[in-house]
Amino acid sequence: MVKLGAILEAEKVTYYRLIHDDSTLFWLLHFMGWIGISLLTYLSLSVPYDQYEWSYLAHNISQSLLGFALSIPLRYLYRAVWHWHIYIRFAVVLGAAIVFALIWSALRLILFMLMTGEGNLWADFGGWLFPSLFVFFTWAALYHGIKYYQFLQREQEVAVRAESAQRQEALKRIKAEAEAKEAQMQLLRYQLNPHFLFNTLNSVSALVTSGRAGDANKMLLNLSTFLRFSLERESILMTTLREELVALQLYLDIEKVRFSDRLEIHFNIAPDAYRYAIPSLLLQPLVENALKYAISKSESGGTIQVTARVTDASLEISVDDSGADSDDIHISNTEPLSNAGIGLGLQNTRERLETCFGSRAYCRPARSPLGGRRVEICIPAEEAA
Repeated sequence: MVKLGAILEAEKVTYYRLIHDDSTLFWLLHFMGWIGISLLTYLSLSVPYDQYEWSYLAHNISQSLLGFALSIPLRYLYRAVWHWHIYIRFAVVLGAAIVFALIWSALRLILFMLMTGEGNLWADFGGWLFPSLFVFFTWAALYHGIKYYQFLQREQEVAVRAESAQRQEALKRIKAEAEAKEAQMQLLRYQLNPHFLFNTLNSVSALVTSGRAGDANKMLLNLSTFLRFSLERESILMTTLREELVALQLYLDIEKVRFSDRLEIHFNIAPDAYRYAIPSLLLQPLVENALKYAISKSESGGTIQVTARVTDASLEISVDDSGADSDDIHISNTEPLSNAGIGLGLQNTRERLETCFGSRAYCRPARSPLGGRRVEICIPAEEAA
């Protein structure tokens, strides 16, 4: 059963290649067609009239060879006029078939008289011409029919490839949405992490105890707004940079209570960059990474700077920190960022960018002028819908 399947598959591949190989298909059909005409002539003329002499058989073979040779130029003529206007092409095809039928009729009649010794048969030229016209009209019709069939097959293949490409794009968008939702759910898990909430509530308690009820209330409002913002954007794939920075500021307002004066935040955003689209909740993991690997490990704290600008057709964003050491930053744009010990958040960011933009975007680490690490992001500058 397996062998039979393999044989059928091989025959299918052979048929596919044959149908799509113009030259091979033409010569195969051309050769078989003229053999068929020779056989038909023998069965319809030689056998009924007992013309078994070698001269008649030789004439039968010779006229088929002449027809074989004469019809070859028709292929190149019909190919040359294939893209002409339909009426002009029809006239050329019809005229060429008539001319070649006349030539073939005359040549095979001359050969018949010479090879069989029969007398002057020019009076019967009309009887020789009619089947010749039928043969060459049929030849022209088959040529155009097969060529048109091949044309339709190729058009269908183009349509199938286009549909396949559209499906791939749809799958890519679905994957991008899944990646975004996964990132959002990871953020929600972080927000609901007991350690995060414990630290936040401890800070609120400290503010209340120290008589700073207003600050405590502000912090609770920020926490509530941050959580509500994240929940509301669960189904949003792309957002504007302005809205992304609003969410980031809410997150930083909470973290600043924990770090107090140990954390400085600077935003350096070009005015024309706010309106451009970026994947939702893209920057928060980068800032979280900076807090985790740079600021929290320093007794004196540090600085985080977020920069955005538009250059040519790209939106460039960078997140810098003033961490103690950046000498270990030697990572290529294809090496997993998590290998360097700077967090899976950066690796997830790179994968999200690749899913959304393909090779048109990148996320890579570098040394920061602040003394720590920098994460550089470049995406196409596209305005949000």
